[in-house]
Amino acid sequence: MTTINDPLFESLQTVKRPGNFYATGTQDIFLPQLEVAGVGRIALPLLPIQLERLITIAEQAPYGRGSETLIDTEVRRTWQIDGQQVTLKGKHWTQSLAKIVDRCATGLGVSGNVQAELYKLLVYDAGSFFIKHRDTEKIPGMFATLVIVLPSEYQGGELVIKHKQEAVTLDLHRDDAAEVGYAAFYADCVHEILPITQGCRLTLIFNLFRADKQLPLPKPPDYDQEQALVTSLLRNWATSLTDEPDPEIPLKLIYLLEHAYTPAELGFDALKNADAAVAEVLLAAAQQADCDIHLALVSVDEYGSAEYAGDYRRHRYDDEDDYEIVEVDERTETISEWRRPDGKPSPLPVLPFSEHEFCPISAYDNIEPDNIQFQEATGNAGASFDRSYQAAALVIWPKALNLAIISQAGINATLPVLQDLCQRWEDEGRISNSSLWQEAHTLITYLFRDTFTSHRSDRELLICLFRLRNIACIKSYWQKLSKSGFYQIEDQAALVQTSSLIPWPSVVDSVEKAFILSATKAQEACAALLAGLSVAHTINASDLIKSAQILALVLPGDPHRFPELQPWQRSQIMGSTQLVSDVLTSFSAINAELANDTLNYFLTWPTVYNVDTILVSVALLLTESEFHRNLPVVKKLRTAVITHINVRVAMALEPPKDWQRNSKISCKCPDCTALSAFLSEPTQSTWRLKAVEARRKHVELSISRHASDIDCRTQRSGSPHTLVCTKNQASYELRVTQRKQDLKFLSSLEDVSL
Repeated sequence: MTTINDPLFESLQTVKRPGNFYATGTQDIFLPQLEVAGVGRIALPLLPIQLERLITIAEQAPYGRGSETLIDTEVRRTWQIDGQQVTLKGKHWTQSLAKIVDRCATGLGVSGNVQAELYKLLVYDAGSFFIKHRDTEKIPGMFATLVIVLPSEYQGGELVIKHKQEAVTLDLHRDDAAEVGYAAFYADCVHEILPITQGCRLTLIFNLFRADKQLPLPKPPDYDQEQALVTSLLRNWATSLTDEPDPEIPLKLIYLLEHAYTPAELGFDALKNADAAVAEVLLAAAQQADCDIHLALVSVDEYGSAEYAGDYRRHRYDDEDDYEIVEVDERTETISEWRRPDGKPSPLPVLPFSEHEFCPISAYDNIEPDNIQFQEATGNAGASFDRSYQAAALVIWPKALNLAIISQAGINATLPVLQDLCQRWEDEGRISNSSLWQEAHTLITYLFRDTFTSHRSDRELLICLFRLRNIACIKSYWQKLSKSGFYQIEDQAALVQTSSLIPWPSVVDSVEKAFILSATKAQEACAALLAGLSVAHTINASDLIKSAQILALVLPGDPHRFPELQPWQRSQIMGSTQLVSDVLTSFSAINAELANDTLNYFLTWPTVYNVDTILVSVALLLTESEFHRNLPVVKKLRTAVITHINVRVAMALEPPKDWQRNSKISCKCPDCTALSAFLSEPTQSTWRLKAVEARRKHVELSISRHASDIDCRTQRSGSPHTLVCTKNQASYELRVTQRKQDLKFLSSLEDVSL
């Protein structure tokens, strides 16, 4: 199938270009009065003695590399004086500068109130140069750089300007002292100053900017024929997407602009020459073809491995030419910084893109890196690189597919849009099949097609499905659940809510299939879902018996249930209060016998289902519920817990009669043997160990590991220091606290059982 990409690009190449990427010329001029702070008035043409004085107050000009500002005379060798130190006077200077600015604006294809702000005075003496680089947009509204070469004697120093595949070399030196040469070029153009071979080049650098940014650039000539062709192409493309969905047909089209734009300068009213002409044609065509069009930045960020291929005998390893890219390990491709034609903020999220969306398709391969940085090999890590690409583009898609485009951003970016549609639909009165309802359901359809995964919480999506009563998508969600399993416990409440809107037999079947897949790995999530469904569908809860049996067989405890695990791995599997509570709640509603057998199982494995940390909490929790407290399994659990607590309460509780403490120290080294003897001594309350730090730390560790009733402190007088061990009543105090808690638990449990 022939796609729209290349034909659209070819039709836009016939659009004429207002202006050019540079403008240059000669201006007859009355010499201005040039004064520099710290030097005074400068004679023109420049005198050698004043050159020396200028250099004494000037600074070595830096250059930009990424976010850094560096000084390197191998990259840039020239002197600069800040514009605030420079004063230009003269009866005719203002008019002469205005003529130059007007001519440059016309040559660049820019209309409106264009003004010039003095930025620097540059002094290029013999040997000075500046290798190829791009200027940064230094002030709001800046779009170009203006260079005016003042009368001075020099040779060399030509200005080379490059843009895309075009390049021009300009010699701005003028033999007549009553003339100045000037050149202006867009800030994103690559340019360089060739070396000065003799004399000195004195240059004024101005920032050209728009003082009235709201005014548009000059309109291109009449392009009725091109506009009609582009409109026809866009209409046919939109129709194909609607009538004959085909993965080869791109959902959106990306037309890269010729010029580079920063986020601050990105806007339809700030487009330069050819970009402005193409944008006007596409704007009109998109409107007639019922398409949306935006300006945006296309970004590619890459990371990967590299190899150093330079001379290891050199001391510098930061030269890009010294490295070779080996492999790209990670790549992210996004479109962001959206701008609407009317200048209003765009709510569009960051979107992905694919290569087959570019016009022409080969345009993606021609994007040049804006920045590449290499990192030296360090330790076990080899050399690596970070490379970024960024280009401004016009992005188009049919308005009918606006929601499909938004859904490409993924569920995290799309959910807020869906929630907003739900709220607006509810606010308008829940009108069935209204435009808001249709939009919400369309967006949900895209979400289901592109973003469903069983390993991410879908709670918010499920809530929206329930609010919209989207039965078809709810059924689809349950069907996908049966094929992937249930793992997200936080989704259970919303999922249970949706179960009321679809046939109960399909819910039962989906749960059973999901549990077969996920019960072993996600017992708590499955138990929570089963508990929620059992409460919400009490009358039909017994239908869930197969799902309950599947869950019962994978509950932790019996090591024979997990033969694939090592003993140490099985010992780490522990139950939880939530798991036991949900299992007993759901099993009681589904099948009383299964609930009783499962409780017996819990009681059989106290190391996994600890009575004090788990079963007591479950008994209290279920006893507080009026619905659950009188269930047979809860009564049985309560009896087991009360019996366990009563055994402990019946034990004598009195403080120690002397200083003898239980000695459970397992280590038999001399220091720990002395510690054990100290613990067994009924008349000794304090023991001192004068030893090096390692021995003291070992004894402290033994005390901590065996929970011995000893307080430790280090006496730091003398060398080595002394560890002072003093017996306390920690075990007794712990039993006192436990007794108070036990009596409180018994009060809560026994009152109900009476």
